[in-house]
Amino acid sequence: MKSKEISLVLIHILIAVVIAVTAEGSTWKGRELKAQWEKAWKWGPFRIQPMIIISDAGYDSNVYYQPNAVKDFWLTMGPALKVYLPLRKKIVFQFSESPQYVFFRKTTRERTWNNYFSGQLHILFSKFFFSLGGSLNNARERWNTEIDIRPMRKEQSLHGEMLYQQKNKISLSVGIRWFKYDYESVEYAGFNVRELLSRQESYLNPVAYYQLTHRIRAFVEGEYGTFKFQNPLSRRNSDSQALYAGFDFSTASKIRGKIRLGYKKFNSLDKGMPDYQGLMADTNVSVRLLRNLTVRGVYRRNVQFSIWFDNTFYLENWGGGGASLYFFRRKIRLDYDYNLGLNTYPATQLSGSSIKREDRYTVHSVGLYFRIKKDVGVGVTAGRWERSINFYGWNAKREFVGLNLTYDF
Repeated sequence: MKSKEISLVLIHILIAVVIAVTAEGSTWKGRELKAQWEKAWKWGPFRIQPMIIISDAGYDSNVYYQPNAVKDFWLTMGPALKVYLPLRKKIVFQFSESPQYVFFRKTTRERTWNNYFSGQLHILFSKFFFSLGGSLNNARERWNTEIDIRPMRKEQSLHGEMLYQQKNKISLSVGIRWFKYDYESVEYAGFNVRELLSRQESYLNPVAYYQLTHRIRAFVEGEYGTFKFQNPLSRRNSDSQALYAGFDFSTASKIRGKIRLGYKKFNSLDKGMPDYQGLMADTNVSVRLLRNLTVRGVYRRNVQFSIWFDNTFYLENWGGGGASLYFFRRKIRLDYDYNLGLNTYPATQLSGSSIKREDRYTVHSVGLYFRIKKDVGVGVTAGRWERSINFYGWNAKREFVGLNLTYDF
């Protein structure tokens, strides 16, 4: 292509972008983003939303979730800041930063600084919504229900999305996501966490939405994922295809959250490793039944990567519910939650036996919160966690009590 032709193409693209940017941004994602930055404080051209994060400031009777319990007092605390920079309300830069210090009184190995950073660029057109961003997180946490220790993990991610809203009720989007997970080299139950779990993941998600009411949106979502592990000798490389359907509920309605159910086909690229096909779920819904009573339910079911012998994965199931009761003109909130969990493994580890590992969990928790601002509350929570495993004697239990802040009162 000649330079003159290239110049003409660039001019046409520039004209199209100018026309689109000067049009009224009216997609539902654009309106949701605008509602977010309008709630933040105005500081010159910026919109800022500062927060203080305090979680788990209290006592844990079993820090490592093991039969031989290690007791300790601990605290996770730090600032958090969201910043929005809207340009003519059509282009929006968004940043989030949260350094958090994790303190343990006795188990000094667990003392660390965690940091969570993300940045995004949003472009709001009349019928299109574009988003491009990434994140960089370094944190020592308990990443799943299989590994009881808290390995340090560096997470890098990139994502992009394009949404097209043809009419008020119909919209289509395509999203791409990429993650890179690097774990520290640490041994757990005879397995090296870095060698077995450090990996890259990528996803492609086309979604169709239909606006049922101004507060309820139905969707159908496809997903294709690839999983490549850093260890060249790993047998865990795999891919997956899934189809989901469900409903999104507005945060301004009596019903909040999401119902997301689907079917996934998980394929191990190593022919000697097991595959999986079956039901998936990612559902978390709360319903305000009365002015002073809210009930909630959660159900999660998904494939999680495992370090356990020849198991590429385990199937994680979590379900439960709870309620919040408000008193004294909604200035005090009493919470109760009950959850059950089940992890199942596809491969056996005992020679000559058909026994497959199963982990069962029971969690009770109560909380008492006091409103200090419109959506901010400070509270004390306490609970009991129990786990039983069908062999190896890894049954364990723990009690916990702590102070925390919530921004959803």
